[in-house]
Amino acid sequence: TVITERLNLSQELSNVETEEELTSYEQHITDRFGELPVQAKDLLHSVQVKWLAKNIGFERLILKQGKMIGYFISDQQSPYYQTETFTKVLQFVQQNMSICKMKEKETKQGLRLLLTFDNITSIDKALLSLQSIFS
Repeated sequence: TVITERLNLSQELSNVETEEELTSYEQHITDRFGELPVQAKDLLHSVQVKWLAKNIGFERLILKQGKMIGYFISDQQSPYYQTETFTKVLQFVQQNMSICKMKEKETKQGLRLLLTFDNITSIDKALLSLQSIFS
């Protein structure tokens, strides 16, 4: 049935862990079903967004109302804040203040450091914005 097929494809996607595996998965479903609709491509790109967010150091990522908000690790004593990755993020923010802003916000879990991107109207824009931090 269609539902079983969707569940199988979803399970396969949840097991994908690398860019190579994702490319292979995309090729596999394109071979089976033809050109992928926008929604399917968005789903694949959302997997990449999730990976990038984790690599950047976000514990949580929200996309809503044209904004993308990344919540950094809540433990302010975390060794993460001394890493080369975090230094790269800081440099990126300093050089790109027109597209993103870093700030602290009081939450139920305490003070959190956030990185906010404006004008994120699609998964593709979210992906490109996160990729640009490392390019």
